Order: sequence, then C-alpha cells, then structure tokens
Amino acid sequence: MGFMGAGKTTIGYLLAEKLGLPFVDIDILIEHRTRRRVVDIFAEDGEAAFRRMEHETIVETLAGPPAVIALGGGAVEHPGTRQALEAVTGVHLEVSYEEALLRIGKDDLRPMMRRPDIGEIYQRRLPVYHGVAKLAVRTDGRRPEDIVLGLLELLVAPRSVPAGSRSVLVAPMGGAHQVHIGGGIATELAALLPRATSVGRCFVVSTGGDRAPADALVARLREDRGPEPAQLDLAASAPTDGFAAVEQLSQWLAEREASRDDLLVGVGGEDACYLAGFVAATYNRGMPLALVPTTLHGQADAAVGGKNGVRLPSGGNLSGTIHQPVVVVSDVELAVEHRDDGFRTGLAEVAKHAVIADPDLLDLLEERAEQAVGGDVDVLVDLLARSTAVKAAIVTADQREQGERIQLHYGHTFGRAFEQLLPPGPDRHGHAVSLGMVAAGFLSARLGRIDRSLIERHRRVLDRLGLPTRLSVTLDEMDVAWRRSRRAAGEPRFVLLNGAGVAEGRIPAGRDELVGALADLAAG
Repeated sequence: MGFMGAGKTTIGYLLAEKLGLPFVDIDILIEHRTRRRVVDIFAEDGEAAFRRMEHETIVETLAGPPAVIALGGGAVEHPGTRQALEAVTGVHLEVSYEEALLRIGKDDLRPMMRRPDIGEIYQRRLPVYHGVAKLAVRTDGRRPEDIVLGLLELLVAPRSVPAGSRSVLVAPMGGAHQVHIGGGIATELAALLPRATSVGRCFVVSTGGDRAPADALVARLREDRGPEPAQLDLAASAPTDGFAAVEQLSQWLAEREASRDDLLVGVGGEDACYLAGFVAATYNRGMPLALVPTTLHGQADAAVGGKNGVRLPSGGNLSGTIHQPVVVVSDVELAVEHRDDGFRTGLAEVAKHAVIADPDLLDLLEERAEQAVGGDVDVLVDLLARSTAVKAAIVTADQREQGERIQLHYGHTFGRAFEQLLPPGPDRHGHAVSLGMVAAGFLSARLGRIDRSLIERHRRVLDRLGLPTRLSVTLDEMDVAWRRSRRAAGEPRFVLLNGAGVAEGRIPAGRDELVGALADLAAG
C-alpha cells in the first residue's frame, strides 16, 4: 500500500516472484472484471461507487490463496478495507510527495491526479497508511530490487533470534528464506520460522545417527506449536539416498494425510537434506520444507541452494529437483559432534567459497584453521556464516545453474575424477574437492590466469585444515574416470580462477596444460 507512484505494482510483482506467490494488482483486476478502465469508472460512476467495488474486490482477494496484493492508493480510506487488512501483513511503501509527482508526471489514467487538492489528499492518507501497515519501507532514490531485498529481510525474519546466532538471506526466485547459524539452536525451529509463514502440522524425518537431535526437536515442537508433530526415523542400516527411501517417506506422509500446508522437516546430514528436499518438492506437488543439517558438510553445502537429488544405480543425484526451504537451522554444535561424518568435507566447502568469492574469508581461514579443526563453535559460526553468504549471493543470482552458479563447481571437474580414485571414507568427497581445487588452481596458473603464489596460498590453507593437497595421478587415469562421470559431456571443462576471489566457468584445457597441472599437484 502507499500513495500513487510509490512503486506498489513494480515492487509487488518482484516480491511475488521472490516469494513464489501469485501477484494481484487490485486496479488491474477490477479493470479485467468490468472491462472498463478505472479512470472511466471514476468519471461515469463516481469515486464512491469505485471504492465500494474496490472494497469488495479486496475482501474477496484476501479470502483467497496466499498472494502479494497491490492496493490502489486510496483503498485504505474505506473503513471496511482497513478492518480486513488487520489480519494480513500490510507493507507501506513510503514515497515523498515531491518524488511521487516526479514519478507520475501527467498520467491521464490516474483520475486522482486531476484533483486540485491532491497535496491535501497525500497528507490525509499518510497517517492512515501508518496505522494500517505492519511494515514500512522508504522508496525515494532506491532501486526496486534493493527495496525488495530489504522487504524480504523483514518478511522472512523469524519471531526471535537466539543469542550469538547469525542469519543469512537466500533470495532466489520463488523461495526466499533465511539460514540461521549458531550453537545449540537445533530445537529453536518454531521460533526461527518466518513471521509471515503459516504452516499446519510438522512432519519430522531423520536419518541414521540423528535420532537424538530429532527427538529433542520434536519434544520442543510439542511445547511451542501445540499440534502433535509426527516423527519418522529411517534406520541407519537402509540406504536413504535412493527411491526406496523416497517411497517410504512419501507413503508415511500419505498415511498421515499430510497436506500441502504442512511442514516437512529434514534432520540429518546431506542425505537427509536431499531426501527431505526431494519429497517436499514432489509430495502433493510441493509442500513447505525446513532443514536442520547436522553435519558441517550439510550446513556448508547440501542445505543451502535448494538442490536435492536421488541416487540411481548409474550414479548419485541423477534425479532431482530444486525446491527451496522456508528456513534452514544450522546448529554448529551438532556439526562438532559429527566430526567423524563430513566435517573435513564441510571445511573444504568453506575454503572453496573463500577461494572463488571472498579473499577476506580466506584470510580468516588461514588465521583460525587450528581452531576450526579443533571444533571451536564460535569460530565455526563465523566461518560458516561468511561461507553461507557467498553461496547465498550466487544462488540468489542463479538458482538453476545457468550462469553464475557454475562457480560453485570450482575444483569439482577434477574432484569428480579424484573421488573415484581415492579410498572410501566419510570425507572422500571433501578430500576430492580439496585436491580438485589445487589442481584447478595450477591449471589456472598454467593458462596464465593467475600467479602461482595464489595457489600456494590456498594450498597452505587447505593443509592447515587437514585436507589433502598432493596426489600423484596420470592423465590417462583421469580420462577413464571422466568417462565414467555421467555429468561430463565431451571434453571436460573447468571452473578456473582469474584472480583472488574471481572465478570463471566452462573453460577448456589442452592435454599439455592438464599434464602440467597434474604434475604440479603431485609435486611436494
């Protein structure tokens, strides 16, 4: 809501895209239904008749499915409309009178602009907007995109934030949400749900080894939410990354008559995040999702970005969707407890984000590597928050990996091959990514994109994090491994560095440069 020229239609449309909701402009809806322009209704029937029609349309729209609704500038002057707006999240887009006139100009389609007392109308409406709206945002001199991001921060803000925790906004199209990072916050899910989010029952699924945090969360949900949450723990002995687990979880939801308004909560490592995400995206064609990742790998990677996948006999994550959660709660204390399960892999992901986009984070990693490896919760919260901010910015710009998101594959082309050559272990993926980053760095240097000193620096950081940085392997062995990789079509292409914190994707490389980079990787 707001005065003419405040940007209600422009900002409302952009906000609806980010939230994944329909957008309704009341003036346009009235024109569509009546097949008459608002200016003609004013001229032929009078303002009072239009306000009655406007009020009825607003009340009907508010009673419908969730949406972002743009009101006409004078809608709030109707007492019945003001009463109807008490139950919704009203946002006042504040615009100065001078700025409004500049934006509107001589718009013949705005009947109110023909009034000689337009300045008095502006002054009369201001206190009404202030009284009705729950949120207010200034729009003068600001780009619509910046205004929308500011609004999202408010709309997805939690009811309360635990002391010492950090929050990061992830705002891709159709799924803006916050990631909350802290120590001991796993049971705070109900308080960390966005204020504007209303969900029905909670269905909590955990995977092997995470029954205890899931039990604690369910007990707290009973206290905080009222309706009895349902809980399913998938046994550690059964695979949780294939379609058998998808069927088991989906059937469990169906037997309990879960609806599209209920919340599915995934508690566990990366497999739990992917499984819950896939089922939330497909059960009933989509339901709200919350993630409580319990490993550092899950917190740094799998829970952020909306990607999920299911393993097929031919390989992992070959079947998948993108489905953003409504909230992610990353409890670093749980990650420290799971230091035998993906901890080094999580550190590798943090290091990767530092290398591709945040040189200051690389400095911090180098300074605090020993504390991070030792499980210092405060240090890990800081590192993870900064790492998440890097990934959030990339995902916000490119949710579906059609452009900027390819940067997150730095080291992965080499790493996918290395992973097939390394011995099994809980951190094999992280070891492969670490080695892949070093190899990609050396390839960047051999192609003249960076100085070798930068590679030696991030090799030094990875060493301090306890990650491998040296491997002896031939290009023939790599070729065999690349051919096995279903993701590689044709000759492999790489994400390489053009400088500290500057990555570029889809770069080809000749055999001589690849042989040289592998020789560099093997050197002591």
